[in-house]
Amino acid sequence: MAAAAGATTDMSAKVGGRIITPHLPVVNSSGPNETELSFDELFTAFSDKHIPLEPTEGIQRRERVLDRMGSLAGEWVKSVCSRQGLDRDAVEAAGGQLFTSGSYRLGVHEPGADIDTILVAPNMCTREDFFGTNPEFMTDDGGRDPLSLAERIRAHPDVTNFVPVEGAAVPILTFDWEGVNIDLLFARINSATAPQGLDIDSDKILDGVDSATEKSLNGPRVTNLIAALAKAGSPDRYQVFLKVVRIVRKWAKARGLYSNKMGYWGGVNINIAVCLTLQLYPNACPASLLRRFFLVFKTWRWPSPVMLTKPHD
Repeated sequence: MAAAAGATTDMSAKVGGRIITPHLPVVNSSGPNETELSFDELFTAFSDKHIPLEPTEGIQRRERVLDRMGSLAGEWVKSVCSRQGLDRDAVEAAGGQLFTSGSYRLGVHEPGADIDTILVAPNMCTREDFFGTNPEFMTDDGGRDPLSLAERIRAHPDVTNFVPVEGAAVPILTFDWEGVNIDLLFARINSATAPQGLDIDSDKILDGVDSATEKSLNGPRVTNLIAALAKAGSPDRYQVFLKVVRIVRKWAKARGLYSNKMGYWGGVNINIAVCLTLQLYPNACPASLLRRFFLVFKTWRWPSPVMLTKPHD
């Protein structure tokens, strides 16, 4: 599959209310030739055999888990507001929204992959409320606040392997829910409401937030930006992007080269690099884009940064 015939080579996208333009110009906008299309058949056959997608049952389980997490988080936000004596209207309007990022948000759909999530809550909710470490509400023996979101999740019958990591640069809860591994971040925005339809891609959401919240919001914001740029001009481009991302991840993992912790590229690095290659060759088929991916980064002038967009203040 290549981008549809006649697809525009304008690779700009509208994100968060503003137009985002690529950092680098298109190198070659031509479509695949016969040789490249024949290689694409081999590419597809290999992918179908060696890179299975998550079955429908697994996808439905993930959707169910996220739905239940969102409901639990909404109840927690209301409880925090009620404790503070807010009136009923304010409690109901407070909201609290769950967002996803990373490979799940992009639709890579690898079986067994974790889900990166972030709860965006109004300013009445603090990180101490989230983790249950607000001294006012902790138990007599120093245990977590039973009404905190951390304790609600830990006590849920479908949750196992619950680990809170409060001291990290980006505090996180990690756990398995119905066997689905979840990483849950917390973001406290500078607003009394976090309503449905909240635009986390708008730069206004960063106004008045602390460093931990800014870093937490970075995940879904970057993921949404990559998705928007990969779809620019033609919806078919996004499928090309996903196919190449899946096979590069497969290659990196097979060679022990997939790990930020070990100094290699992780998921977001591969996503950015494949998206950049797509910006340079917007009408390439998957097999051709994969070859060009390796050519581009074989000759990349490190430590020059890989940038998808022009700098923006």
